[in-house]
This record gives sequence, structure tokens and C-alpha cells, in this order.
Amino acid sequence: MPRATIRDVARAAGVSVSTVSRVFTHPELFRDETRLKVHTAAGQLNYSPNRNAASLTTGRTANIGLVVPNLANPLFPEMIKAAQHGAREHGLAALLADSDDSAADEEKLVHALAKDVDGLILFSSLLTDEQIASVDSLRPLVFVNRHVPGHRSVLVDAPHAMSLLTQYLANLGHTAATYYPGPDNSWVAHDRLAALRKAASTTGLDLTIAPMGPASYESGSAVADELVRQPLPTAVLCFNDQMAMGVVARLLQLGVRIPEQTSVTGWGGTKVGAYSTPALTTIAAPLADLGSAAVAELLLAQQDDPGADPAPVTLEATLQARATTGRARD
Repeated sequence: MPRATIRDVARAAGVSVSTVSRVFTHPELFRDETRLKVHTAAGQLNYSPNRNAASLTTGRTANIGLVVPNLANPLFPEMIKAAQHGAREHGLAALLADSDDSAADEEKLVHALAKDVDGLILFSSLLTDEQIASVDSLRPLVFVNRHVPGHRSVLVDAPHAMSLLTQYLANLGHTAATYYPGPDNSWVAHDRLAALRKAASTTGLDLTIAPMGPASYESGSAVADELVRQPLPTAVLCFNDQMAMGVVARLLQLGVRIPEQTSVTGWGGTKVGAYSTPALTTIAAPLADLGSAAVAELLLAQQDDPGADPAPVTLEATLQARATTGRARD
């Protein structure tokens, strides 16, 4: 059976060939009714546009790039899924790459993907300022969980979130807490630390800051081994859910009762945190909304004038109080 052509789709949809072509390359120019006709006809005929040919005539690939530091981190799949869905709604394909927590690899991926995409979304980017300067003219860039002046970004309101957390702990009678702040090369780690310092000062929570370092399940387990060699703080706050779950699991193995002897909190709101035992108290970021907003910002970034400096899109997190937190021990 011969492969369907763009003319076949146009005939089935009752529109012109040029309309079919432009629905796939510039869907935002058409009404929902027209887009639906074209996509329905294309689906029935099993037709897909030749992206290489389209890019030669329009200068656009109809692809976007998504770069994450670590796909194994449960924080990212929900954001990625929402971004992919948002891309499809605009007739775009999303190409996904993992930088393996390496700024050097992230830079290489941006250079490689730039040849095949119209713009890139960088999630929790580890690029240095110098590396960003080296790639920012390749394609429009949007940063998630990082603010970069001169670029569109999508952030979580860390000051509001940390205020929720410190007030919650204070209401449970906690007067002190130890915070494990995440890696030093992470912009968002420093952003959260600054927000927590300010919130703790306002709430009156005596805050002990551990050295910056890895924020994985394994590093959380190592943190637990350190904690039991000294007087336990009544509350342990972790940079992310992965680390917090590592702390909880290891403390339980070592015979520490949670939350009776110490409370533990994370950040992220990943589903795995809700399913763990005991269920993890966390600051829940709006993960799907972050991914969707990033795609919307990328579409806008493609229209920005050179030198534009748009304000970040800032979304609010919520506090999900679960079984790893309780009243401070006497």
C-alpha cells in the first residue's frame, strides 16, 4: 500500500495542501477545528510530515530538546511527561537527553541537540555562567529550577515554601533543625538554602547547616550513619526526596524511631515519597505545571527580541505533611 502524501491528507480534511503543511509547522495560527480536521485525517491515513523537508523550507525543525541532569532522579519524569505532552499539543516532538550530572556533558548535549531542535529546556541546569554564554546564541533556552538573566525561566517559589516548612515545624514544637543543602554546583541548592535561612530566622528556628554535597538516596544513607554518632536533632531537613528517603530508611535500620526520635522532611513531592513507608513529609513542587510552563515559555522565547530579559515564571509549592514528621521530643 503506497504511503499517504500531504495531498491525501488535504483531500481527506477538506483543506488546502498549504494549510496541512502550516498546521504541522505553525499550529498556533489555526483554530482548534482546523487543527482537529488535519490531525484526524493524518491519523486515519497514518501520515506523518517529513520534518527534514519542512525544516529546509521553514527553517524550523518542529523539535524541542529536553535536557535533564539525571533521569534516575524521580523528580524529573513527571516534569518531562508534562513537557512532552505540551510539545505534542503544539505539533512538536521532544528529544530527551541526560547529562549524567555533568556540566561538561550538558554543554556537549546542548551543542549536539541545537542542530536538530528549535529550542531547548534545561532542567536544573549545572552549566556555569561561562558555559551558558557559550551556548546561549545557538537556540532559545528555557531554564527550569534556575534563574538565568536574559533567559526565560520557570521556578518554584522557595521563600514561600520554606516559610511553610519552618512554620509547620514550629507548630510541632521544633526549635532547631539540621539541613542538608545539596550539591554546591547546583543553583537551586543555593536558592533553597538562602530561602531556608531567611524563613528560619523569621520563625525563630535554630538552623544547623551541614556541608554541601551529593543529594542521593545513598548520600542520605551516609548522613544517617553520621547522625547516630552524635545527639540526634529533633528535625532533619533534606535537599530532595531521594536524600530524605535514604536518611529515613537507614535510620530505621539503625533502630531510630521516626518521627518519635527525629522528624525528616524532603523536597520535590515525588510519588515515590508518598508510597514509601513511612510516607515522607515533603515540600511538593508542582512538577507537571513546571514542565507545561517550560514549553509555553519556550514558544514565547522563540519570539523574544535580542537582549530581552523576561521575568521568571514562579510557581508555588505545597507542604505535604505525612508520617515522617511529628511533635518534637522533650
